[in-house]
Amino acid sequence: MNEQQLIKAAERGDVSAMKTLAKFYAQQSRAGNDDKVGDVVTFESVFAEPKRDPELEAKAYKYFRMAAEAGDAESMTEVGRRIYDGIGTERDWQSGEHMKWYRRGAEAGDPDAMHVVAFSSQDPAEKFKWYELCAKLLPPSLNKDDSIKQTAINYAAGRGTEKNLERAEEWFAKLDEDSAAFAMIEIAQLTKETSWLERAAEILPDANIQIAEEFVLQNNFARALVYYKRAAEQGSPDAMSIIGDIYYIGENGIEQNYEEAFRWYSKAAELDYNMAAIKRALMIYRGLVPEKDKIDAFLEFETIATRREKFPMVYRFNSVARYYVAKLAEEQVGLTHDTFRKYKAAAGMTNYVPPTESVRRLAQAAYRIADAYFLGTDSVQQNFVQAVRTYGWVLEKGEGSLTYKIEAAKKLVHIFELGEGIAPDEELAAKWRDELERLAN
Repeated sequence: MNEQQLIKAAERGDVSAMKTLAKFYAQQSRAGNDDKVGDVVTFESVFAEPKRDPELEAKAYKYFRMAAEAGDAESMTEVGRRIYDGIGTERDWQSGEHMKWYRRGAEAGDPDAMHVVAFSSQDPAEKFKWYELCAKLLPPSLNKDDSIKQTAINYAAGRGTEKNLERAEEWFAKLDEDSAAFAMIEIAQLTKETSWLERAAEILPDANIQIAEEFVLQNNFARALVYYKRAAEQGSPDAMSIIGDIYYIGENGIEQNYEEAFRWYSKAAELDYNMAAIKRALMIYRGLVPEKDKIDAFLEFETIATRREKFPMVYRFNSVARYYVAKLAEEQVGLTHDTFRKYKAAAGMTNYVPPTESVRRLAQAAYRIADAYFLGTDSVQQNFVQAVRTYGWVLEKGEGSLTYKIEAAKKLVHIFELGEGIAPDEELAAKWRDELERLAN
């Protein structure tokens, strides 16, 4: 049937025609979103909301709504989603209208609606009911895996239902090993029963690390080390790095051992784990590895500086490595134009940012640049205005070391109190004095 025939059939109450029209209009609305050959794919383009034609989406909503009101479960779910997201209709997530449709869809047998109702419910018994129904009905999909996982957790923890370990095991058997292990970790958190962590630890390094952290809280580093080493044997570079930390510091009950620390940092560094690679390089830089010297340290830092971060981190270590590349270069040849440029790269003050990484604006690198402007060198002309700007940049944008922020504030107070290179300004001196006091406290 063509479009006009489908419209007539829908008006006669043909639910199949309603759904066909709704899906057709929704598809046409997003037809311009397909990537074209040769287009540059950016982060923004990948995660951007698809462009939609409001007129076509309104038509799609109209026919989904007609099908939903005629009793079609899948359309009920789609109406709930569209009301919540404001697609083809006015957005409304506060009145609860969208949940009424999701609930109707769930009660009519749509598994996606069951999953939404389960996830959204605050009632443990209702959550359990819909997760289990969803787990039983769905064909293989992401929602099915999550529903199975939640059902296993609920039976094992007695959440929303009576505790039933036999039923929990039946549901665990339907999950892959990793999903089952993550479920066991969640059960351990809910029940405080460490036996679940022990089971998960046979599969996942993260579970061993979690057990180790519990022993760290008890100040029992000998026991923690056992589990960190198990996680390391399972390939966790994070565990390897932590083991290195324990030997480097010499935690309670563990004798300080630089050789062991270096060995464990090296294991993680060989997996391109930059956090451990930085620590290994710092050990060389500090003269704690007898067979290596500062040239070796420079080469290590240079490698890290140009290597993309392989693991997700709160901190980015490329910039830290760039700082030490600049510092070592200055120790060898002084503050040349090239060394100054290296400090700027470490501070994130260059115009070029590698497309594969984000830049960490290191306070210590920017502070060294500010000092160069303040004092003047053979390669950097003394410039008090630039010095003030850069000390200010350390305080406002610099990441990392609080020590350097405090020192930058001290310099600004000094400059504006005494009029060092520029006119004295008590108001600005007071501003930076307040900032210094805030940082110091």
